[in-house]
Amino acid sequence: MSQDSSSSKTLSERKKKLQSHLSVLNKSLQESLSYAFDRYYETEVLSYLKIEEKIDRFELLFFKLGEQINAADTMALLRQSAARLDYLADLLDELEARLFRRARRKRRASARLSDFFSRFSQQGTNGTPPSKGEISSLTEAYRTLELEEGASMSKVTSVFRRLAKKYHPDAHGGDRSSESSLRRVVEAYQMIKESSPE
Repeated sequence: MSQDSSSSKTLSERKKKLQSHLSVLNKSLQESLSYAFDRYYETEVLSYLKIEEKIDRFELLFFKLGEQINAADTMALLRQSAARLDYLADLLDELEARLFRRARRKRRASARLSDFFSRFSQQGTNGTPPSKGEISSLTEAYRTLELEEGASMSKVTSVFRRLAKKYHPDAHGGDRSSESSLRRVVEAYQMIKESSPE
């Protein structure tokens, strides 16, 4: 086996491991959201909404990180993605420790999720500045989410979750043919969320 094919195989195996870890974290997010809903929604709705917002941010970051992992064509870029994944896993553990009222499993993260989200969103999937988005207006964003313009943020979030699950590769046995639709859904959701006064 040549050195190039050996490196390619190692890169591919490492990508699979990182995607598998990402899948586990995504499942954990859904379990946390269900638990938060059961525990807080009827009695402490504001607490629930804060938790839901944090989980939404994790979902977006995990999606972007999955794209970054897929696009990585060197071990250096993959190591960068792995470091981001470890960092996010640590932040998620911090959130879940508070939610489930248990001890933390990992070291304490020093930065806030919002800081990480801002830095991460300013980069493309391979660490370069992002290209201009596909969605050019709020009208188009609402249309992408199959909603009437001005729909409530709770409705937007609900539809976003449904469509994100519909187009996610995990829902199609790893088939990535719907990723462009998923990317548009994520972009539309971000645009609406950033413009929402709610």
